[in-house]
Amino acid sequence: MRKKTSILAAAAAAAAAVALTAPSAMAGPTAAWNVTPTGNFTGAAGQTILTDNVGNQIKCATATANGTAPSSPVAGPVLAQITTATFNAPCTGPFSSTWTVTSETSGTNGPWRINGNTPGGYTAGAGTNATGLTTGYIDNIKATVTGSSVLGPCTFTVTGSVDGQYNNPTAGGANGTLAVAPAATSPRTLTISNKVGGGCGIVGATATFKGTYTVKSASGLSPVITYS
Repeated sequence: MRKKTSILAAAAAAAAAVALTAPSAMAGPTAAWNVTPTGNFTGAAGQTILTDNVGNQIKCATATANGTAPSSPVAGPVLAQITTATFNAPCTGPFSSTWTVTSETSGTNGPWRINGNTPGGYTAGAGTNATGLTTGYIDNIKATVTGSSVLGPCTFTVTGSVDGQYNNPTAGGANGTLAVAPAATSPRTLTISNKVGGGCGIVGATATFKGTYTVKSASGLSPVITYS
């Protein structure tokens, strides 16, 4: 009996050693986001529109952004950072009012962040160019809006996050676009606060932002984003 027990114990120990050293059949590679190429990028948009919850709109004819993408692959959700964002001045509002939008992408606020919904934010073969679509959002947004309404001067702060989708370019192309717009069922919004001045009486409490940026890397071509 003692000999049989020793044999069983040795067999069990050997099986345990094999189980510990062999790769698990259940384990697989961890999915990750890939941005190609990485490094600095620029974005250029035509008209952008900031709309508050009572329907007031501030429209800027053009807008630009600069940022950087980290080395790939990355686990997400952060895929890139926006280090500068500018809006042409003056922008126009209700009743021909004029406004200036000044972004805060450094200092205590830090850069704005481009995020991919993780997991489930990438669809291969989708998008405007049928080369891949990334659904996500931009957060850590902060900007100061200054101008004058029919009631007088006004300054307020906009903070929060907005939804966006990145459309991969055609193969070797420079037509990748970041389309920023509120998603139908998304809880993300921009909060309006720190209102100063009589002109702020017509300004709402929340806002949405809409604009489409053509994105290019330092090579002049648009980045390609995938998730696998």
